[in-house]
Amino acid sequence: MRLTQHIDLVGSGAAGFDLTDPLDCHVYLVRGSWGAALVDAGAGASAGLLARRLNTAAGPEGERHLLLTHGHADHAGGAAELAERVPDLDVRAGSPADEWIASGAEELLSVDRGKASGVYPADYAFAPCQAARPIADGERVDLGSGVVITAIATPGHADGHTCYLLDAPEGRALFSGDCVFSGGRISLQNLHDARVPEYAASLERLAALEIDMLLPGHHEISLARGGRHLASARDALTRGLLPESTT
Repeated sequence: MRLTQHIDLVGSGAAGFDLTDPLDCHVYLVRGSWGAALVDAGAGASAGLLARRLNTAAGPEGERHLLLTHGHADHAGGAAELAERVPDLDVRAGSPADEWIASGAEELLSVDRGKASGVYPADYAFAPCQAARPIADGERVDLGSGVVITAIATPGHADGHTCYLLDAPEGRALFSGDCVFSGGRISLQNLHDARVPEYAASLERLAALEIDMLLPGHHEISLARGGRHLASARDALTRGLLPESTT
């Protein structure tokens, strides 16, 4: 699904547009003249399709990146197979999620809680992606022709959660993972690394950004006036509240 000149939505599950496996988050493909990047990997069943899309977009000589917003299985479960199918794939995630993804630490990634709640089937397994390495707050990935992605550390939904700010000729987009959704909603879950003070600080930080598009990990996408969703989350915090949660 073409969103802009440089962004495609190539994966989306039941909490989205049903483009790929029901367990998948939104998976975005960003293209530049030097290469291409996927933002998130889905849960794993769609890895073959996503790998083909990335390989085609990057071309035979282009750079190939996988930028993970966090380690939950619907976002990172496909990373291992993507790393097998995509030559020289640069797999990145915020610390400490990169270590958990590399080792397949299901309890730290809350896969066990997902199985217990019925989100994931009982036989689901998170495949370790040994290629995963950390991405630092403020680190940039330049894909060429004015297409640049900057990592923004946004803990709260999960440790290591990272949003990605895209500057492109058609405007500025925020890939917000599970940090903030349309309407300023959030995803605050009863998990070991869900942290309210850190979440509030992350939302305040994002509200200071000037963006055109909000591209979250699930649900609706905003292709214009995206900053209004960040402002809505900030306004709830100003009133001493947390924004409405999607879960």
